[in-house]
Amino acid sequence: MSSFDYEDEELEDDIEEADEKEEKKPSLFRRIFRFIDKLLGFAVSLCTILFIVYTVIVLRYIHEVETVEDGERIEHDTVLMQSKDVTNILLIGADTRSAEERGRADTVILLSINSDRETITMVSFMRDSYVEIPGRGMGKLNASYRYGGAELLMDTLEVNFKFEIDDYVYINFESFSDIVDAVGGIELTVSDAEAQGMRAPMAEVNDIAGRPSNTDFLPGGGTYIMNGNQALAYARLRYVGNADFERTQRQREVIRKIFEKAKTLSIGDLDKFLKTCAQSAVTNMAKKDMYLLSLKMIRYVGYDLEELRIPCDDCYRGATIGGQSVLELDFDANVKTIGEALY
Repeated sequence: MSSFDYEDEELEDDIEEADEKEEKKPSLFRRIFRFIDKLLGFAVSLCTILFIVYTVIVLRYIHEVETVEDGERIEHDTVLMQSKDVTNILLIGADTRSAEERGRADTVILLSINSDRETITMVSFMRDSYVEIPGRGMGKLNASYRYGGAELLMDTLEVNFKFEIDDYVYINFESFSDIVDAVGGIELTVSDAEAQGMRAPMAEVNDIAGRPSNTDFLPGGGTYIMNGNQALAYARLRYVGNADFERTQRQREVIRKIFEKAKTLSIGDLDKFLKTCAQSAVTNMAKKDMYLLSLKMIRYVGYDLEELRIPCDDCYRGATIGGQSVLELDFDANVKTIGEALY
């Protein structure tokens, strides 16, 4: 065998060995697939960890909420407006320290969430609306709460305005003040008349709290960062301007300002705010339903916030019945307005 033949065989062996190594080496496609597989595995693990952390945090807030059993509801045959895209939660604000005391329901606001339109609509129902109270005859809307608590109030709204209410949240005025303080105060602009009118409700709260009667009084009209005591007095103000019409507007304004301010809070301040809200609320919602609602809240934060007052303009007239000033409603017109706004 010549040296040339030997070198040819050696070269062929090297080529075969190189071919074998190339065959064993993963292809580019296979390497990319393995990288993507590892990346997806990491992403799934990260999402699982974040979900667990989220659940732990949210459950911590939920356990702070006081939950109550559903009370007795009155059966009625009213056909109610419903939609899978709409969630209706009734917000009840009263001047008592607990939901069982059944004081005056001075704030009755429906929070209607429409996931199709991506809107949250605040609907204020005026306390002097003359309505049918199931089992009690005709009377003022806020009397239904005094007679039968949140359940009768919900029944009254459903029978008269023909929309379904899913759940309710009760907050007393003292807790409302704490919520405003937890968000760091809210910016409100008041007139001289409003600043003066706020003094009486503030003095009442100050006396109960053992503070000097003039604590937090405003010197006059202007724009202020109001604390909880001041914002509560502003929301309760009834005898300045167009009576309860303007008061319901003030209440919606305060809620809007709280909502807007909460979106700007740092993580630490947001935690304090959410904890205060949870400790202030009484609701008939089950804890699992609160958790499921919290999962949707991330989307709800970006929804447009809209407002409505019932009775709507030109859908009522003032009257005196039984010695009481009431609002007689055009129910067909108000129901139509609610349907168009919420559904």
